[in-house]
Amino acid sequence: MNYLALDYGEHRVGVAFADSEFRMAFSRETIDQKTTNLFVRLDELVKINKVDAFVVGMPYHPDGRKDGKNVVVEKFIEDLKTRFPGMPVYTQDESYSSVQAQERTSYFSKKKKQKNKAVIDQLAAAIILQRWLDEQA
Repeated sequence: MNYLALDYGEHRVGVAFADSEFRMAFSRETIDQKTTNLFVRLDELVKINKVDAFVVGMPYHPDGRKDGKNVVVEKFIEDLKTRFPGMPVYTQDESYSSVQAQERTSYFSKKKKQKNKAVIDQLAAAIILQRWLDEQA
């Protein structure tokens, strides 16, 4: 099976890819929703990579409440299910994935890091997907 992971944001969406044979997540790209239609690009990625399922990072609150970003991500997941009927959509706790991605890019200068938020989003998607793969083992 081939998996596409999404670190959803209202402006940018980090994308990562993995297949069940290698069980290793790779950052793929960042989709800038200001310049690219998200669902058109996802259609392309699904076809190119023969994707079987999505894994979406979910910003769970420690106390379990539902507000803010998790409501936005849940709406996105519903749209994803509508656009790709029959394709499984799994969620994975995205806690601290962006922090871990920033740590992995700590060699960037401060100015360069600000310009490379897209790289952080891609790496965060890969971290989310790797966590999910590890939990499936």
